[in-house]
Amino acid sequence: MARQSQRHRTTTLPFRYRDEGLEFEIEHYSLDGKKPKATSLGPGEHTIDIAPGSRSSSEVESSWGRATLYGSIEVPEQVLDDVFPASERDEPPAKLYVAVRCHETIYRNSITVCESSELAGEHEVEIKLDWDDFRGRVKLRPYLVRTTDRNEDDRYANSSNAKVASGQRYEIVVDHWDDDDPPMIDGEEASFSQADYLPGGDKLYYLDFRNEASPKLWINADHPRIADVLRSEGSVGAEPRMRDVVLDQISYGIWSQLIFHAATAIDRNGDVEYEWQQTVLEAFAIDLYDVDDVEDAKQLLRDDVSDPAEVARLASRIDTELQEFIDPRTQLINLMEEGLRI
Repeated sequence: MARQSQRHRTTTLPFRYRDEGLEFEIEHYSLDGKKPKATSLGPGEHTIDIAPGSRSSSEVESSWGRATLYGSIEVPEQVLDDVFPASERDEPPAKLYVAVRCHETIYRNSITVCESSELAGEHEVEIKLDWDDFRGRVKLRPYLVRTTDRNEDDRYANSSNAKVASGQRYEIVVDHWDDDDPPMIDGEEASFSQADYLPGGDKLYYLDFRNEASPKLWINADHPRIADVLRSEGSVGAEPRMRDVVLDQISYGIWSQLIFHAATAIDRNGDVEYEWQQTVLEAFAIDLYDVDDVEDAKQLLRDDVSDPAEVARLASRIDTELQEFIDPRTQLINLMEEGLRI
């Protein structure tokens, strides 16, 4: 089955794969059909900030409805030679597309760039982003995938939709919602030492699954100094910076638990009982396995969480994904820089 050939593609690929073999460049952008502007990125920079008000009014409008990004993808002949057998290289059975993803709104789409045998060479790319679909950052990454199945025992991909090459990822900043307001966690304070239903000791937080339909986060009020920091407002200063670091730590633990709980709830048909479980799986499952279909990803996740031999590798992939999603490095740097000014 296709999903079996794609298992653990992020760690041990059973076929030839060219990571960043595609040369992806975004050179211009236009807001609401106006004259395109150059991205003006420096060497090694791949974050394009088009958030309203993020730059001077002459560069980025105070608001926009649709952004259009213009660029190109180069598919080197050598990449095709590496990932397709000799019998297919004249007319590779493949499709080139750009994956468009946004964690915050659980948005996933793809834009087909080329779906013909003329894959080698440079292809122009035009990507449209509607404001209403996104929040925070949008990730763009090109992929080359097979479009047919084959039955050969060699080092090349056999399954349709198997990714065989990828390119540099870009991040498009569409707004700064997470910079304008303090991060929020939907939780409630309680004294753990005074509540029989909460764990004892000096726990900082507890994710309560007594009501499986609606897990609840509790923050330990027995640590008043920490609780005060978590209630701090603003985005600059020592306490807001400490708040962000503490919230990152709590968020990591919460998401880890939610992912594992949701994974164990997947039935044989790939269904889950509660809405929050489906939301968590839609947000993370595809990225854990780097497949295109959430149903395939859910089946792979269900298999792995049920297999003691795979749980350790699954935990490692979840750790990698959460570090990217939460980005604790940024808040730690902000806190250290704040400390240097004190």
